[in-house]
Amino acid sequence: MRKSVAWACILFLVMFVLSFGSVGYADDSMKDGNDTLQQRDLKQQCLSATIAAINLEIDRHQRWIEFRKQQGEQKNLAELQESLAALKADLEKHITMDAREYVLPEKNDLVAWTGDKPGRDSVLYVEGMSKNGPWYHLAGIVGGEYALLQPNTKYHMNFYSVYPRSYWGMDSSYVYIAKMGEADASLVNADSRNKESAQQPVQGKRIMGEVFKHKFIGLSQDLEKCENYQIYLLKDLKPGAKGELLLDSQKSSFDVTLSEEQLKEYSYIEFVSAYSNKTSKLTEIKDEPLEIVLEAEVILKKPAIYLYPEQQSQISIIHNFKGTILNTYPAYADNWTVIAEPNGNLLNVKDNRVYKYLFWDGAYLFAKEHYQFKSGFYVKNEDYVSFLQSKLASIGLNENEINDFIVYWLPVMKNHKNCFVYFRINDNIDGSSVLETKPAAETTIRVFMEFSGVDDISSIQKLPEQTLPTFVRKGFTLVEWGGAEIGNSKIE
Repeated sequence: MRKSVAWACILFLVMFVLSFGSVGYADDSMKDGNDTLQQRDLKQQCLSATIAAINLEIDRHQRWIEFRKQQGEQKNLAELQESLAALKADLEKHITMDAREYVLPEKNDLVAWTGDKPGRDSVLYVEGMSKNGPWYHLAGIVGGEYALLQPNTKYHMNFYSVYPRSYWGMDSSYVYIAKMGEADASLVNADSRNKESAQQPVQGKRIMGEVFKHKFIGLSQDLEKCENYQIYLLKDLKPGAKGELLLDSQKSSFDVTLSEEQLKEYSYIEFVSAYSNKTSKLTEIKDEPLEIVLEAEVILKKPAIYLYPEQQSQISIIHNFKGTILNTYPAYADNWTVIAEPNGNLLNVKDNRVYKYLFWDGAYLFAKEHYQFKSGFYVKNEDYVSFLQSKLASIGLNENEINDFIVYWLPVMKNHKNCFVYFRINDNIDGSSVLETKPAAETTIRVFMEFSGVDDISSIQKLPEQTLPTFVRKGFTLVEWGGAEIGNSKIE
């Protein structure tokens, strides 16, 4: 009896232990099953963010391609089109992908924040990032609610870099935010969690990016990095307005942070170089790296105005210029008033000095259509002098004017083996400069030469030769000449 009781007790203990073990095993199995479901959900969310990221990148490439086509630029166009095709193929692959096949990228566990108006493609800043990155852009957030991100507020985040982002060779990617602060990814009661997890707001506004300028290669334009410029803050855009120097840069990239006081005091940011300027309104600058392209602003530096009345006459000259006047000689104030002789001598009434011609210069931004020539001339180095003598005389300039023209421009043209040359005649420098005289001139001859250096004129496809008009001087005659080296961005 005692033995049977003992064996019964032993059997009961064995069964109890086995039962306990099986329950523990079942709990572990269920736990593993929950982890798998969570992982699958995370994979699905990251996959969705990846698809959104590829669409964003496709849109960026399409805009780059369209911009280059509009500007007539060929640089990197084929490469961009090839990258666009690869992106579309990658999009198709991910759209048809089963979430279980998706490989989760490495998780980042960092303190991070966004700037103003968080949303898809906004920059996600992280503590410790340098001006070279890494740059993160939002492609997804748990729950899909970007409004849960308070602007300029730091969070402790878990996020995944789901897709690379093209950004001038710097480390940049699109990310999916899986967790914020101490809370779980569900972000229920987001307001209270934000209060618990939020750090001190990031003060001011950070502006970063890179500056480019147009480069002329022969008659075509391309972009190159601008490595010498200043950045100013302006209160308004009134002529002569003084600004605060924010950065004097010797490299194309920039990274500046404006204080709250500066944002209250100033309304504009201006990029200034010897090449060109560009001004933007601070409130319109998006929270992402900028690409500042400085358009070619032409400096009209050496227009010379000659006057030949039939008899000694007092003449007033009014100059209406669309750009900004930089210098005049003699000084221009509303007009020039001179006593002109038939031989061309000009006595300036205001300073009682005699001048050979009137001088002015200024700055003006021509549209890209200005450089889309339909005709012109191709001239070899050894023919520069004879070419200019012949063409200028044919147009109607006299020996004195031709000599002044050649003495000024020949040293500049001699820097090139060959030149493409185009003459603008009586077109008011493509509509930018209008001269009015009182009394009115009976004959007006305004000649502006634009040219570009060409290495080998025998191997290029040439434009038709330009047809030049011929003017016969009659009565009171006004003559003006100038020129522009295309690619130097100056009319001189």
